[in-house]
Amino acid sequence: PNQLQNGIVPNVTRSDVARAIFSAHPTRLSIATDQQFLHPAHNFLRNQCIEVFVSDGKFNSKKRGRGSKCNVVGLRCVYCRHVSRQERANQAVSFPSKTAYIYESLRNFQRSHFDACDHIPNHIKTTYKGLAQQNHRHIQAKFVKVYMAEAAREIGMVETSNGLIFGAPPNTNGMPSKKLLAIMKIADNPIAYVHLKDVIFPKVDDRIKNLKFSHIASEKTRQVIENCRLGEAAFLDPSDFPTVSDYRYVLYHQFVPCRPSVVALRRRKTKPEQWDTLSGLRCKHCAAAPPGPGGGCQLERGVYFFLDPESLHDSYGIADHIMSCENVPSEIKGALTELQRLAGEHGVTTKRGEKQRFMKTMWERLANYYRIQQVQNNGLLEF
Repeated sequence: PNQLQNGIVPNVTRSDVARAIFSAHPTRLSIATDQQFLHPAHNFLRNQCIEVFVSDGKFNSKKRGRGSKCNVVGLRCVYCRHVSRQERANQAVSFPSKTAYIYESLRNFQRSHFDACDHIPNHIKTTYKGLAQQNHRHIQAKFVKVYMAEAAREIGMVETSNGLIFGAPPNTNGMPSKKLLAIMKIADNPIAYVHLKDVIFPKVDDRIKNLKFSHIASEKTRQVIENCRLGEAAFLDPSDFPTVSDYRYVLYHQFVPCRPSVVALRRRKTKPEQWDTLSGLRCKHCAAAPPGPGGGCQLERGVYFFLDPESLHDSYGIADHIMSCENVPSEIKGALTELQRLAGEHGVTTKRGEKQRFMKTMWERLANYYRIQQVQNNGLLEF
């Protein structure tokens, strides 16, 4: 690609937020200080091989993950961006949820995609391998990671609960930010510049790191969280609260167990015996609502059935339902919105592995819900 290191091109899919600030976005991760700080191989990948783009929401046809969200920033291989997803090697595209994860995206591209991609020209691969063999001063990975995160902010990236967006004007004054300079100084001489450590790695309240926001949330949101803690929930236990984010704890408190209807079984092409012990999730507010104008029980409203742990893990639809359901009280919606906003403002996300562990527990509870009920009812399995 013929582009200067800090080249700016028209952004045809920019976000509404970015449009109000500036009408173009960078298409490369690289900034001017990369050459004096990063290893030449890293600099080459950031400048020549990885493109920054803004999602149009069509990357994931299943409407799951950040690729299904419009206006979020993604990273992709420059050379195979024009081919279908099935033809690309692994790690061709990534959507870092935070600027701190850009380093990992580059490492994944470097390790899994670069050699495997048939669309990267041989002369590019040869140049990269030559640069990778060059001697370069050793910089600890933790400093490279925070440097790349701050460099992303230099070009206008902003963290939100949905991922990264171009939501701030880029630094165009020709001078790196104070934080970027601090990172470069302490990386060069950790002992002499140890006083800059708190600037680079600011301490974060453990409660915020664990996405617990009761101490800083509004009174209404605190009350919603407290009500959930005091109320009963079929699939949540009081012992979950310390380890589960406030957002997820409130969200799953809005659901009750349910059996699939005959219509749902036919649609899924599943047999009734598959649901002997497995429960679905039903919005408790829809369950308590009176029948619609046409009469009859609207069983399909706010009802979700998961056949395996993977489908439960990717269950973005349940949150969408709660936020759009006319039966859900406004204070619940307000609390969930505020909790998402607080997570974005403080730049915290669920720690890796924690969501998987929670979803595994949730799946076990769903999969065995009616078995437990059968035991509690002295062997009588109720439908």
